[in-house]
Amino acid sequence: MLRIYRIDHVAAVAPDLDKQVALLEGLFGFRRTHAWDNPSAGVRGVRLQVPGTAAHTWVVLAPSGADSSLQAWLDEHGGRPGLHHVGAEVPDLDAAVTVLEGHGLKITDSAPGRWVEASLSPPEHGPGVLWRLRGPGNLAMLGDEDAQPVSAPEPTGRVLGIRNIDHICQAFHDRDELADWYTELAGFVQVWRTADDEIPDMADLVLNIPGSSICWEVITGRGEDSFVDKFLARSGAAAHHVTFEVADWDAALAACAAHDVPTFDDEEGVKDGAAWKHTFIHPKHAGGVLVQLFWEERPGVWVRSDKIPPVN
Repeated sequence: MLRIYRIDHVAAVAPDLDKQVALLEGLFGFRRTHAWDNPSAGVRGVRLQVPGTAAHTWVVLAPSGADSSLQAWLDEHGGRPGLHHVGAEVPDLDAAVTVLEGHGLKITDSAPGRWVEASLSPPEHGPGVLWRLRGPGNLAMLGDEDAQPVSAPEPTGRVLGIRNIDHICQAFHDRDELADWYTELAGFVQVWRTADDEIPDMADLVLNIPGSSICWEVITGRGEDSFVDKFLARSGAAAHHVTFEVADWDAALAACAAHDVPTFDDEEGVKDGAAWKHTFIHPKHAGGVLVQLFWEERPGVWVRSDKIPPVN
C-alpha cells in the first residue's frame, strides 16, 4: 500500500507568475517564502505559505522560455492557468514507486531519488489528478533546485482570512469505484457520503487521507444533464475545486468586494443549532482553480456543499 505521510502543497501553473502571486498575497493572504528562476528547466516559481496551522504551501509555476514543458501544458489547456499537481511526502520513495508500478500507474516525470510524478487515479480512466510524491526532507518541486528564501511584507489590505485548506474535490464517473480504488491503493478512509438520491444532479463522498489534514472529495453526476458529467466530458477525471475554511464570513466577503472579485452561489444553513455558509470564486478570478469558501459557527457543522455550481 502507498503510504502518504502528508500533503504539503498544491501547485498551479499560470502564464503570468507575478500577477498570480499578487492575487494570492493580496486577496488570499498567502505569504511567499521562496522563489526561483531555472532557465535550464524552463521554470519560474514561487512557494507561498497558506495561513493556518497545518503548514501547507501553495506553489505557482510559470514557463521560462518557449521550450518549457509548462508552456506545453498551458498550450494543451488553451493558455488557461490551472491546478498542476498535489504534492505529498512519502516515508520511502522507492517503496512508493514499487506500489505505483504494481497498480499500473505510469510515472510521467521524475527527479531520480528526489520525487516522482504520477496520477493516482485508475489508469483506464485517463490522467486524473497528478500527484508529486517526494521522499522525507526533500522539498523539491519543479525546477526549484536553486530556490532562494524571500521575505514578504504583511498584507496591508483586506484578505480572506483563510484558516486552512479543507479539501480537494475530484470529479469521477463512479464515486464508489474511485473511493474503493483510493482505499486499496493508499488507505484513504471514507468518512461521509450523501444518499444516492439526496441531490438531483450529483452525489458525493468525502475521504480522509491518512497522515493529512486535507480531505479528498469525490463527486459523481446523477440524472440527465448533470454539470459533473459535462465537466468530465470537458476535463476528464480532474480536480474540480479546492475548498478553504475562513475565520470570519463577513470579512471574507468584504475582502472579495475590496479586490473586485465576485462570488456566486452563496448558500447558508443551520445544523444542530449552529450556522454555516459557503460561496464560490470562479476560476477566472482565482488563477484557473474553482475556489470554494466556507465558514462554520461550530467545528463539524459544515461537511460539504449541498450544491456545487456548474462552471463554464
